[in-house]
Amino acid sequence: MKIRNMKDMPVFDRQRAEVVARVDRAVIGDDCQLAYLVVDVPERGACMILKDDLQIEEESVVIEGWEGIKSYAHGEESSIYEKKIGDSVFDYQGKELGVVSDFILSPYNMQVWGLEVSSGAILDLLEGRLELPLEEVAWKSPGSSIANLERNDMK
Repeated sequence: MKIRNMKDMPVFDRQRAEVVARVDRAVIGDDCQLAYLVVDVPERGACMILKDDLQIEEESVVIEGWEGIKSYAHGEESSIYEKKIGDSVFDYQGKELGVVSDFILSPYNMQVWGLEVSSGAILDLLEGRLELPLEEVAWKSPGSSIANLERNDMK
């Protein structure tokens, strides 16, 4: 699941059998695992749900009770997601493949398994966006990385 697609997903509480919140954003730790979700709870504002207290489904995030929703007092986090979106991705010959446009999260283990790379509007429309497995990407500087595979090998 792409991280950007989680925005506004309903948070369903199985104990209450109702939607209790909406996802605002996912926070990805430096270990490339989901740390928690920041959610908007009506009449309560911003709260968080730790990864161990949630289950990601195709259409919603599921929790097993209200105790899974924690206070989000400070509202600041350090997420690798915001740091890496927009970073340039090159192949080993120096050809720019595009920029990181999203992370792809496995809902089963809450681990980022890949990156979505945008090559620009026209190439994205003609060929689709590139999806690179995370193990094929080496971060070489704060704003760029090298992919182990070339675009033609990705299809």
